[in-house]
Formats: sequence, C-alpha cells, structure tokens
Amino acid sequence: MTTFDQIAGDLQARRAAAGSPSYAEIALRIARIRELRGGADAHSRPARTTVYDAFREGRRRMDTALVLDIVRALGASEAEVDEWAERCRTAHAGAAPTPVREQAPAPDPEPEPEPTPEPPAPPPAPPTVKAALLLCLGCVAINLFGRWLVDVLDIPLYLDMVGTAVTAIILGPWWGAGVGVSTNFLGVGISGYDSIPFAIVNVAGALVWGYGVRRFRMGTTVPRFFGLSAIAALCCSMLAVPIILALNGETGNGADDVRVIIQDVVNSLWLAVASSNIITSLADKTISGAVALLAVDVLPWTVVASMRPLMPLAGSRPEPAVRSTA
Repeated sequence: MTTFDQIAGDLQARRAAAGSPSYAEIALRIARIRELRGGADAHSRPARTTVYDAFREGRRRMDTALVLDIVRALGASEAEVDEWAERCRTAHAGAAPTPVREQAPAPDPEPEPEPTPEPPAPPPAPPTVKAALLLCLGCVAINLFGRWLVDVLDIPLYLDMVGTAVTAIILGPWWGAGVGVSTNFLGVGISGYDSIPFAIVNVAGALVWGYGVRRFRMGTTVPRFFGLSAIAALCCSMLAVPIILALNGETGNGADDVRVIIQDVVNSLWLAVASSNIITSLADKTISGAVALLAVDVLPWTVVASMRPLMPLAGSRPEPAVRSTA
C-alpha cells in the first residue's frame, strides 16, 4: 500500500532527477502551469514552504492537487500524473485518522545560490619585440620617404614625422622618440647634416603624441585627438624655430617660400620664420596624426590590441575569437 512517506520520498527522487531545482523555482513553475491551464487557480502561486512540506516525510495528509502540479513542474507526462493521482488516492484511503497536532515550524528558506561572477577577461597582450621592431623599421622608412618626397616636390611640408606619430601612439612615446632620432640621423643622406639638430623636434613630437594618448587620454574623441596633433605642432615649432634661425632662416624645402612671403609683409626674419613654421607645422602634424589614426585601424590586431582601448574613435573592430585547438 502506498503511504505519504513513500510519495514524499519519490518526490525527492523526482526532484533530484530533474536537476534539483530549488523549491522557489518549483513554485514558480507551478504558477506558470496553473496560468496556462486556467481555471480557479490560474493566478495562484504556492508558497515556497508549502512546496517544501510536500517533500517532507512524516506527513499525515497531503494536498493531491499540489503533488500533481509538482510532478508536472518536474517534467512528468500526463500519463505519469495520472499514476501519481492514483497513488495519492490510495495513500489517503489508507491513512488512519490522528489527532490534530500543531504543525512544526517550517525550516528556514534555503538560500538561493549566489551567481558566480565571470572572471574579467585578461588585458590584450602587447606586441612582441619582433613585431615592435618591424613596426619601427617600417615607420623610419615612412619618415625618410616623406622627407624625400618633400624635397622632390618642393612642397611646404615636412612629412618626416608620420612614422614617429604612428610608433608613439601604438608602441609608446619612447619608441616613437627612437624612430624620430633614427630618422634624423639617417636623413643626413637626404638633407645633409642639417638634419641632425632637428632630431630634438622629432623626439618632442613623439613624446607629445605618446603621452597625450596614453596618459592624458586624448585619443578618445576626434576633436581631442586632432587637438593633440595641434599641440604637437606648436611644441615642435618652439624647438624648430631657433634651429632654423641658426641656419639663416632656411629649411631647404617649400616652407622657405612661405617664409619669404611673410617676411615681405612683416620685414622681420624671426617673425617670418616663426609664423611660417607654425603654419606648415600645423598642416604637417595634422596629416601625421590622421595617418596614425588610420594605422590604428588597419594594422594587425596583435600589434594594436593592447592600446586599442585608448583610441576608441578609430573604426570599431572586435577582437577575433580564439579558436579551440582541441
């Protein structure tokens, strides 16, 4: 003969087979079942302690409707539900009448398990030394090509700091400074020994771009980034003007034409040199910054991943998924 204790024990086994959902979860499932079924109990949700009591042995009576909804919530088919209904009827028929006892207090509710937070993703790894050196070599070549192009076309620009800006932003300010110094010493073969004093100008641009993006977060918006390029232009002009004046006011490229036009108006060499250098430097550093911004977006992810959060204004490009090697 089926007893209430057997039903409670079988309910516990059924719950374990269903993955041991909490009693609160079972109560929620019952509420959904009743809502879908409709009827008088369509909006009735049993209390969690009421559901818990159905699983407790030592019962002298049992709510058959609740038991049937519990097994439905645990995944039973309607044929199985009919079997449970018959068992409940048998248990009620064989139960002996007993004096009404004060019901034991319900146990404290089971604490719901705290969701385990996902560990934060590790920061992207910086580029390898090999990749960094290859980038530096490429940027030195870009600087030298820009200087050669300016000499050939005789345009009022410099274009010898494009690679400096790219390196300083992607790898860091002192990497950019190394590219700048290398450019000016190797540039002796193109522009003569007058190239060497301007190494300090190239270094200054690298430090302004590198620290501006990495320490002062000036790569977060387009206006801030091109404002940073303007700051680089002004800093470079402050260092370049005294050197140009020491070289009799001549740079050896198209910028000299701008200086001559201004000097005819102001009749002052130092004011003409300063004015022409600031004008050409602003244009030059804006171009260099724009190329650096493009480089952040088109270079391989392994090279730019570690600094990419500093330049969200570049085109959004998600990190590629890691393939499983299994």
